[in-house]
Amino acid sequence: MSLSRLSAMMLAASVVLSADVPALDPAGLTQLLKAGTWTVVEFGGPTCIPCRKMQPILAELQQQYGKRAQVRNFYVTEHLKEARELKIMAMPTQVIFDPSGREVGRHIGYWEKAEFQAALVQVGLK
Repeated sequence: MSLSRLSAMMLAASVVLSADVPALDPAGLTQLLKAGTWTVVEFGGPTCIPCRKMQPILAELQQQYGKRAQVRNFYVTEHLKEARELKIMAMPTQVIFDPSGREVGRHIGYWEKAEFQAALVQVGLK
């Protein structure tokens, strides 16, 4: 199997895995951070294995918090310049923004759901 064919298959699989958690582009991220709601963004990539493992957890958090928080993906591989501006150094990196758009939490790597939820409560998202 060719490398390009394998990459295409991995990308297709990741799209299915992340279908419940929408991806943002830089303009969408800026708009969401001005919307006055809690925002949780995973900075990752569609072929990043730990990022893919996070998708079910992110989908569950999105469902759990409903309109109280927006949970989104931001693909570093597609928006490298903006990721660097936000000091994203590794994938996945999860960043929690408060309703004013200020970063209040950051974690690098796979994050167990219970630990993720505890961090959300700690910063004030209930």
